[in-house]
Amino acid sequence: HDESTFRSGEERGRSHMVSDFLVQHPSGPFFELSENEWKQAVRKYQSLSVAGDVNYLDRTATASINIGTDAYFDNDTILEQFERLFQMLEFKQEYRDHQIEIIVDNARTHTAKSYSLQDFGKNVGTRCPVEQIEYVDENGATKVVDCYFKGGEHKGKSNGLTELCKDLGVQLPDKIKLDEIREILSSHRAFRNATKLEMLGAKYKINIIYCPKYHCELNAIKGLWCNQKAFVRSRTDQSFEKMIKLISDSRIHFAERKIALKLFRRFWRSIEAYFQGQTYADVLKLFFSQLCKTAVQSHRKITNANIDDD
Repeated sequence: HDESTFRSGEERGRSHMVSDFLVQHPSGPFFELSENEWKQAVRKYQSLSVAGDVNYLDRTATASINIGTDAYFDNDTILEQFERLFQMLEFKQEYRDHQIEIIVDNARTHTAKSYSLQDFGKNVGTRCPVEQIEYVDENGATKVVDCYFKGGEHKGKSNGLTELCKDLGVQLPDKIKLDEIREILSSHRAFRNATKLEMLGAKYKINIIYCPKYHCELNAIKGLWCNQKAFVRSRTDQSFEKMIKLISDSRIHFAERKIALKLFRRFWRSIEAYFQGQTYADVLKLFFSQLCKTAVQSHRKITNANIDDD
């Protein structure tokens, strides 16, 4: 999964942003339900058919927005898109009995967490971002701790970190400061929480894998954007309307030429190379371009021409 922005050549610089999924499966390269599968999905999840600020291709989780006009792909929007995908995956017959794993990059829209120690106050009645904290202890058991009092004189008020420490079995010295409590709790399992996206994936039994930062060679969909933008640039008249049509045409072109097979082959070759101990510079030189130097200081742009090289 990834997002990318297409910019027209108009004076006002209108832009179109796309958020999509590249599928490594014979039914790919894009995810789509059949008419019958879509009807089944909508019967169970009626929200799938409700129009919103984000535009979706029919029976898919491929999303797009016009920047400056529609909403933006912030964390909440990305989570909505992923939940749409997760709900639809249940009805994809070709994926039955498959373990679904999704590779995403480390953008902030993907890595936001449900809560942080910085969001909690020290004493009873102070700020608290969640109703409960759920975590897995050292024995693999799931533990749930309430963050608000259910009864007594403080009913309805937040526990604060001092009271939460008691529930977590953490002993605190007298006259301790808030920053010191946070330091003590920073290593506790209750606060090594997963991202919102990981938690959403777990709800639907789907595994989220975060790609290492700046390693585009490990996220095959980067090659999709490269190919699509080259297609659009070579045929555009710089108008926004023409660009939108070309974006759609470029998806067809990408699928017909089976470029995804090359991208996925390169992905697995890169994984194997790293497993064998090769460096980032070695991988780029072997699978992307001989122009890549041994002393890599920054990540070099991968051109469309390089995609067609084996």
